[in-house]
Amino acid sequence: MDIFFRIFQGIYEMPNIHPLIVHFPIALLTSFLLMELLNFVTGKESFRAAATWMFYLGTIGALAAVLAGLWAASTVEHSDEAHKVLLKHRNLGIIVLALSVLLSAWRIYVRGSFSRKGQVLHLVVAFITVTVTALGADKGGLMVYKYGVGVKAARTAETEGHIHAGEEDMAGGAGEEEATGAPRK
Repeated sequence: MDIFFRIFQGIYEMPNIHPLIVHFPIALLTSFLLMELLNFVTGKESFRAAATWMFYLGTIGALAAVLAGLWAASTVEHSDEAHKVLLKHRNLGIIVLALSVLLSAWRIYVRGSFSRKGQVLHLVVAFITVTVTALGADKGGLMVYKYGVGVKAARTAETEGHIHAGEEDMAGGAGEEEATGAPRK
């Protein structure tokens, strides 16, 4: 196991696995919607078959992400302000899971053979599911990038003397500070 964590240092440093899992349902549910739309437009069953597998895997991924997220919420430090965002993120994740389970059950019940009206309704609910997924992802990103939930504080470029590509020209040349020892203006 030691070799695993030497190779995957990022996973070793993660306080929980929610960020690792959550990208699967986002990608799979979005891809499912695209394949389902292609099936609707073209009538090709190969798109429907791909959509079905993506959807079931996305639903399983949503379950895993919600379970990991519920555990993560109780293990990461966060402010009261971030907690409000966390609750919205959690609720959106649970809605995605509920809609995915509902659509999966419906899909299994009709064995993937929808009437045209049923297919349109299924697509509408799938679109809502993917939209709620995007809203939940946005709240997750807000927690990380605005409030720093689940991440260690990063040092700023100023504290480390770090310059990104292209900044040398704006700051008067990269070698100026090193040559004179004086900070750039």
